[in-house]
Amino acid sequence: MTQPVTTPSDTAQGQLRLATPNDYAAVVKVMQDAGLSPDAVMVVGTTYWLLEQNGQPVGAIGLEHGEGASLLRGAAVVPSARGQGLGRQLVQSAVEHARQHGDKVLYMFSTGGDWESFHFVQVPLAVVMGDLPDAPQVAHYRAAGTRPGGTTWMRDLS
Repeated sequence: MTQPVTTPSDTAQGQLRLATPNDYAAVVKVMQDAGLSPDAVMVVGTTYWLLEQNGQPVGAIGLEHGEGASLLRGAAVVPSARGQGLGRQLVQSAVEHARQHGDKVLYMFSTGGDWESFHFVQVPLAVVMGDLPDAPQVAHYRAAGTRPGGTTWMRDLS
């Protein structure tokens, strides 16, 4: 079982560490380079991790926390670092953090990826909107009158 990263950990793929407010620009850049929206990145109520190789940010992931549930945000790896298992490392760390945070369920929105290999199942959008009404992504979609593209996923953590 992968332990959540709260202190830096060196792996064969690089160093994964909890992001600080000083890492905001690096997290935004990783998200943008990976083709993801950096809207509402690192706002209050979220936890983010940064993965670095040779001191350069190559991956980032976040969690938007609710009561007993979190929303996975931005599993991002820059194109030049893909194919090394970095995305899997990021997701596993976030799953373990959510579990240790006391979450019973983890949700996410995705336009692609093999999320079933991480034990996620598809669920209706209304489930996430009901369980995490104040999550930044959910609030953004409600305010804009839009819905997230792609598929809505859930992983039971109990």
